[in-house]
Amino acid sequence: MKKIVRILSAVACVAFVNTNAIAQDVNNARGYVQVYDVASESNLPLNEYKQYHAENDIADVSYLFWSSLGKMQVKVENKTEAPVYVNWSMSTYTVNGVELPLTPDVAKLSDSDYKVYQKYKASEPTLTDMDYEWQKITMGKEEKKDEVSEILAKSTFTKGSYYLMPTERNTDSGLILDTASASYQEKHNVVKKQNATIYKAEYTKETSPVVFTCKIVVSTDKNFQTSSEIIQKFYVSQVREMDAKHFRGKKIGQTPEGYGVYKFPERKSTGFYVEINPRNSVEFNKRFAR
Repeated sequence: MKKIVRILSAVACVAFVNTNAIAQDVNNARGYVQVYDVASESNLPLNEYKQYHAENDIADVSYLFWSSLGKMQVKVENKTEAPVYVNWSMSTYTVNGVELPLTPDVAKLSDSDYKVYQKYKASEPTLTDMDYEWQKITMGKEEKKDEVSEILAKSTFTKGSYYLMPTERNTDSGLILDTASASYQEKHNVVKKQNATIYKAEYTKETSPVVFTCKIVVSTDKNFQTSSEIIQKFYVSQVREMDAKHFRGKKIGQTPEGYGVYKFPERKSTGFYVEINPRNSVEFNKRFAR
């Protein structure tokens, strides 16, 4: 059964990638978008690209979350003068209490873990992801079907396997904010002589609706007889809800196919966004909720 589901999922994934690879706009310009700010539980510093990063003696791991639904994407930089290895089957992403390998042997997942894997498995990067920030040359090779990557001296390797929000069909994405949520106004990014109303909700690591952990296993030994772990925990500290036009900002160009390219002023590595069902927006519920 799993095999059939995986085949159907692969077909759907190809269709999804083909659709989104040319998209540089929101799906519904008249809708609403929630912007999620991600906090580091250990107060990680930011690197030159304004990304959270953690390091040990041999590797520097940077974390990038920006995309629709968020993405648990990491860049591992080799700090040494010799090759460094990352074991992706031992490295993990933990969400909803389930620890998933960054490169899992899907056939070995339990039924319950497989369901979580299906909900959070990420597609290939789209043009609205922030891969452009990582323009350093990546030099290395993958072995054992991507289970282990060799990273050459002073080089990097980037991997993004999972979303931060589930991708279940027939369900509404994002959170439903209380109609009593705090709000403020700022000059609208698109509509002239008009302000945009922003609703926001703030959370602590104890109250956050989205909490996740990333563990990266690295070694200077190809066989991982000796290895070290870089483990970091994150949580959503704030959600802001706004209209989609304000979120995407001004049009700054278009693709060769004629699709619009927008500024996305909210874009940053330590956050992500979700387009929500307009009927779940604060504005809608304020007007029509009974």
